[in-house]
Amino acid sequence: MFRPLLKVSWIAYRVEVAGSLFPSDPPEGTVDGRNAYRMLFIGDTAASGLGVLNHGLAVVSQTARFVAREHSVGCSWTTMTDTELTMARAARQLAETPVEVDAVVVVLGVPDVLQGTSATTWRNELVALTTAARRNTRPDCLIVVAAVPPMHHFRPLPRMVKRILSLQISRLNDASLSVAESIPGVTYSPFPSVDPGSPFIRESRNWKSAHSLWGKTLGASTALALSAQRRPESPGPSDHN
Repeated sequence: MFRPLLKVSWIAYRVEVAGSLFPSDPPEGTVDGRNAYRMLFIGDTAASGLGVLNHGLAVVSQTARFVAREHSVGCSWTTMTDTELTMARAARQLAETPVEVDAVVVVLGVPDVLQGTSATTWRNELVALTTAARRNTRPDCLIVVAAVPPMHHFRPLPRMVKRILSLQISRLNDASLSVAESIPGVTYSPFPSVDPGSPFIRESRNWKSAHSLWGKTLGASTALALSAQRRPESPGPSDHN
């Protein structure tokens, strides 16, 4: 019964994205250093760099650079992004794309929320994505799943629409958490705590601050998970430089 309202929100999202600012520079990056981590980011709007002038300011780069600083190592990263990328599409695309990385960071959710993806479908496709990542890379490849951002706080919306979006987001995040709790090496990273009345929310175009805040939180989750993944007898990841 809520799908018509979601469809309207989906159309509005596509129109807004079409007129939004995205960086034109390459999204890939490198931090020089020994024992470099290799990371793949899979995402939709935020991972595509919505609202910032260059990818160095976006959540992907912010996350990767945080990991490099936290571990005092090098880091390189690539992306698989599209503003309309869903979990199902990402799983299929990753299954068909040979990659060799130490960690896959999933920053998806907005298109799935607006298209009414069920929690069961989201969970199954996340498991499929995890399987594809580990088949293409290595059996113990770390998977970090970022929470779907609380986009119902970012815009002045009718109360009913906000309630629907909030419910959808909660369902998908709960499904992500259940996967993280059931599959070793999968980590769930919550969205940073934000006061709905703060300038960050009211001034919804302050994307630079949003990317920075999220990058620190996602970077901390990823760095901690990579630390936990290290075996006691190993000094860390092999040197990829």
